[in-house]
Amino acid sequence: MPDITIVSDLCKHCNTCAEACPEGVFAIGEKRTTPRVARPDLCISCGHCVALCANGAIRHSDFPPGSVRPIAKDLLPNTDTLMELLRARRSGRVFNNTPVPKEHLEKIIEAARLAPTGHNFQGTQYIVVQDPALLKHITDLTAAFLGQSAKLLRNPVIRGLYGIIKPIEVKSAMKMLDCFEIAAKSGRDGRDKILRGAPCLLFLHADPALAYPDKSAQLAVQNASLMCETLGLMSLYTGFIVGACDHGIKIPELIGVPKHHRVCAALAIGYSKFTFHHWIDRKPAPVQWK
Repeated sequence: MPDITIVSDLCKHCNTCAEACPEGVFAIGEKRTTPRVARPDLCISCGHCVALCANGAIRHSDFPPGSVRPIAKDLLPNTDTLMELLRARRSGRVFNNTPVPKEHLEKIIEAARLAPTGHNFQGTQYIVVQDPALLKHITDLTAAFLGQSAKLLRNPVIRGLYGIIKPIEVKSAMKMLDCFEIAAKSGRDGRDKILRGAPCLLFLHADPALAYPDKSAQLAVQNASLMCETLGLMSLYTGFIVGACDHGIKIPELIGVPKHHRVCAALAIGYSKFTFHHWIDRKPAPVQWK
């Protein structure tokens, strides 16, 4: 349980901390009095209170001096610059073999770390793989997994049995069957249809007992992907590799994922072999207004 206090001499009695706290840690007293720290045991250390208090009246043990900083509002993107970044971002399909500098990878992980997480558990952990031999082993295992999966799905009896147990997963896999077989054949032919030549693979893993670890990882991946764009890097969400990890392929063991953790996401990172000069519009979003 964190130690939380409010410095009465600094408090302006605006009650913002109490109103904004998602867990009801603070209680509002009589008018023009300092809010009371009523339930510190409920605190999830989201930081709303210290981030909102313009006068710095709140002392929180999880946010020591130096960890709370003013927002540099002049550096924030406006609507146009943010939209242009989102439009310009593309998933990488052809990487060159130039190594990704460590300082770039640290910025990418820092961006991922700042993504929201379920109940603020912040349980996502990271593994960076750059060793060429290990990357090839991972792609080979994934390609073999896809080939075996396609073979099983082509068998009507096995497909029917799996369809009873996991109907949605089988239906989704059937739509990707040709892609599975192409990736598997490319692997057997010595071509990489999994990482597409990316020299770096970022794994995100977490304890499945945490709240929404997969969703937290997806949010982190999107942050990482956008940071890649600002650094002149391309990225590719490697769903095939995550699928292989989910189905007993020994990739997590190879890269040192703790036994009680699961791989929630993986992002291939590298420099693009080509330069994109245009952004392509997407289908209109299906929206219902109620």
